[in-house]
Amino acid sequence: MAQEFALVTPTTEEMTRVAIVGVGAGVTGAVEGIALSMAPKLGALELPFTWGTLLGVPVIGAAVALMTKGMISDAGLGIAAGGAALLGQTLPVMLQEFTLAGRNKLTPEQRALIAAGGGNPATKLLGAGQSAAAGAAARTAAGVRSSVEF
Repeated sequence: MAQEFALVTPTTEEMTRVAIVGVGAGVTGAVEGIALSMAPKLGALELPFTWGTLLGVPVIGAAVALMTKGMISDAGLGIAAGGAALLGQTLPVMLQEFTLAGRNKLTPEQRALIAAGGGNPATKLLGAGQSAAAGAAARTAAGVRSSVEF
């Protein structure tokens, strides 16, 4: 037997549930966002506090949603949803620290050059103001043009 599809007016209970879940998610996102913005001020505790908050809030919200009934369960569902949303938004940036950490390593030759005061050979430095003006005028007169014109 085919199931019928119909649009009906939601009941008061359904509207209340949606409102509680939405408010729970919004408040959780705001409070957790404020807590995470204060994490850098904790110094050495920043990393465990950040990961604990990001992972703990959705787990606690899900536990409340699963182990209670009624409006408290709906609030727990909102807490889990808000925490999971913030985790999903923050996780790629936090994992980037681990995945890109090994790519920017300097070779021993580059380290020796930097230690000797030569700087990184891949870095192009700008001219030193008025002292470089004569060289710039000579290059312009010789027809040498920059690839970037202002």
